[in-house]
Amino acid sequence: MKEYGAVYHIFLIHRPIVLALDAPFHKEIFTTVAHIKPISGYRYLCSVLGTRFLGNGLITETVPTKHAKRRTLFNPAFHRKYLISLMDQFNFSADVLVNRLVTLADGKTEVAMLDEFNRLTLDVIAKVAFGLQLNITEETESPFVRAMTTTLQGIQISFRAPWKEFSPLPSDRQYRRQVAEAITFLRETGRECVKRRLEAKRRGEDLPQDILTYILQASDDLEGDENFKMEEMLDEFVSFFLAGQETTANTLAFALVELGHHPDVMHRLKTETLAVMGDSDYAEYSDLGKLDYMMMVLKETLRLWSPAFSTSRELAYDVEVRGYKIPAGATIWLNSYVMGRNEEYFQNALEFDPDRFKSNEDQTQYAYFPFSKGHRSCIGQPFALIEARVILAKLLKKFNFKLVPGQGFEILQELTLKPKGRCKNYITLAE
Repeated sequence: MKEYGAVYHIFLIHRPIVLALDAPFHKEIFTTVAHIKPISGYRYLCSVLGTRFLGNGLITETVPTKHAKRRTLFNPAFHRKYLISLMDQFNFSADVLVNRLVTLADGKTEVAMLDEFNRLTLDVIAKVAFGLQLNITEETESPFVRAMTTTLQGIQISFRAPWKEFSPLPSDRQYRRQVAEAITFLRETGRECVKRRLEAKRRGEDLPQDILTYILQASDDLEGDENFKMEEMLDEFVSFFLAGQETTANTLAFALVELGHHPDVMHRLKTETLAVMGDSDYAEYSDLGKLDYMMMVLKETLRLWSPAFSTSRELAYDVEVRGYKIPAGATIWLNSYVMGRNEEYFQNALEFDPDRFKSNEDQTQYAYFPFSKGHRSCIGQPFALIEARVILAKLLKKFNFKLVPGQGFEILQELTLKPKGRCKNYITLAE
């Protein structure tokens, strides 16, 4: 920002992209429905190297009226009352990880916590959203995890080297087949899941009010044959898996890295956790509201290390920002990673200071947007923050974590941001 200023543009191959590090401008963009998501920003998610992945799901839908209709259908799955009903599952899934880590808590074994969090959050979204028992947390070599990893890597390849989708080279053709097989595995898992739920519906069984049931309800409004409707439902299946897993896992991993570098923050957080939970190993929903410092730690982690680090819009009309006129049709990038480090909005922006979120008065509302803002904000934000607090509370109550030497703040930028060192820790049982 010191070099280029608050408003600048770059070229992504032939496409001009404007970046404006200005909170009032962000407010204009986030609160105006007319500024739509550009279709070009999602082509690498809709189809990966020629194979349909997210297709036309909630994430990739760019038409505001269609997106709003879909979102309204899914909103009940993220209401407070329903999320409270998931506390047993959040606790149970976290306990599976706790039991696994007990076997590794010798103070000598390097444990890549990012990988542990990835498997756990996949298990959680599978169970609470789709009624699937994948048991990934306990499996270090899960075919579902391998398929998801291969697909995410394929997205990166298609973004950085789009010509590989059409390359005749044998190595590129082979890689496309590998990605296609991975995506097919994920979508076929969804197909079987949807078929079982449809059969239960035909038998008149009571259906759980989870995301899968709302996907089925949304399909009733679709025009087209059964095959078309099935593919649309599978788009939503993989969309919620993608959105509900990696970002939460990355946030928890970044939080542990920061806590490892700030023992004073770790001590204060463990003290609060023990005071709130007492002798109980079960995290009640009412406990979460008392974990004030934990929420501040998570917010500060997201300020510096927002996994979903950017979003984009296409201007519907000319907009002026800091003396620059940006024309209608321009593509705007809103970067939460850069804004979180902006000294104009955050004092001592590079310091990890959870206390900056002590006040409930949001002075930097449109400079801080790890879950985006407005009508395209993350529908799963309440889900993610409940899940993260349950997991973190149970881990800090049970274990001590010490970063393996060399675990710094290097990041790996893929579809999301994650710690490059995979948050490796030595773990011991808490006394």
